Amino acid sequence: MNITQFTMEEVRCFAERQQFDIRPLTFLVGENSTGKTTMLACFQVLADYLNRGEIDFNTQPYSMGIFRDIVRNSRKKEKAFKLGFTFEGDSEDVEYTVAFVQKRDGFEPAIKFMTLKFTDGEIVFKRGETGKDGVRLTDFDATKNQYHIEMSDGFPPFFRFSPFFIHIWMRMLKGKGKHALEKYLKKKDMDKNDLGMMSAISAFSTSPIRSRPKRTYDPTREFNDPEGSDVPMRLMRTQATKKERWEGLKQKLVEFGRRSGLFENIEIKNLSGSMGDPFQLKVKVRGPNANIIDVGYGVSQILPILVQILDADISRPHIYRDARTTFLLQQPEVYLHPKAQAQLSSLLAELASRGKQLFIVETHSDYLIDRARIEIRRGTISPKDVSLIYLEPKGRVVHVHNIRFDKMANMLNVPPHYRSFFLQESDRLLGFED
Repeated sequence: MNITQFTMEEVRCFAERQQFDIRPLTFLVGENSTGKTTMLACFQVLADYLNRGEIDFNTQPYSMGIFRDIVRNSRKKEKAFKLGFTFEGDSEDVEYTVAFVQKRDGFEPAIKFMTLKFTDGEIVFKRGETGKDGVRLTDFDATKNQYHIEMSDGFPPFFRFSPFFIHIWMRMLKGKGKHALEKYLKKKDMDKNDLGMMSAISAFSTSPIRSRPKRTYDPTREFNDPEGSDVPMRLMRTQATKKERWEGLKQKLVEFGRRSGLFENIEIKNLSGSMGDPFQLKVKVRGPNANIIDVGYGVSQILPILVQILDADISRPHIYRDARTTFLLQQPEVYLHPKAQAQLSSLLAELASRGKQLFIVETHSDYLIDRARIEIRRGTISPKDVSLIYLEPKGRVVHVHNIRFDKMANMLNVPPHYRSFFLQESDRLLGFED
């Protein structure tokens, strides 16, 4: 079950309901302070909630603050904001929305309710407000397939929609209309369709500035770091314990390095022969291998991204059919020359076309977008699998424009103000008046 839309409502500069069309390769562009990072952060929060049941608006590399820092500053008396995904299923699309309010006796966002909206009905889940424990069907309309369920605060499966957890809370459910709801869920055939994959979503964010290279690395515990400080250790352990996987990953890294002009080879040099001892990263640019700290800064800045996406491509097992890893990439072009930026876009297009990974790329690079359009024309990726989202500021709010492409990579639905600055600069260069 793939994500095809992400929605935000009343979050910072986003008023009302703003819709982001998500495709396997999605570019996010706009001026500074137009909400690009806010969008990525909220996407990560909602994905983590579905996957692990955790809500943290300040997990690295994001820092969104407390509730009042996140909700839009408006005149509305009741402050709340919403985040949502639209999932594309085999038989129908499903809209999943979570509404947040300020935590009672606290400052952080807390869930007020969440909604599952089908083509022919809707199920609304609310946090317990009556003080009663368990799961209760408080209101329903069987003719319209509308059901309102209240769950106590301590009920663990509040966020889960796999068949296993649905069977649990259905067994505990009390109230009239239970039989009608059971019949409706049976009609959805929960045990056989892919609705359970909503909780299988996996998202990983990268920081806009990656960690500094070091002359020598000391082995530490392994963890996923948005800044990529874990990558040298990850490479060393892969080389030492998983030879076949290392050779496959190295081959892909070197292939990209050569095509982009960044490097010709990469090696791990252990300084004493023991896996627990210090080691160095060696990169061949011209001549013999050199320490990574002695080559261009762009190599160390792109390496964490390359390792994450290429290793996932060759090694990540997919328990669920059609499950995709979503990578939220902040300015991956930092410190890369134009040729390398373009080649990175080609790599993302190739990986996205395979259907195993989804990329949302916040960028200021024309080279990334132009190369993606070239890959559409080459047939590397289908135009329906590429999206360009332009965030346009208008006063105190930002409007979302979803730009599509045809088979010749022409942009469709382009708003009047898109790239107006660049066009004006070109006119000035040619000597035309403003």
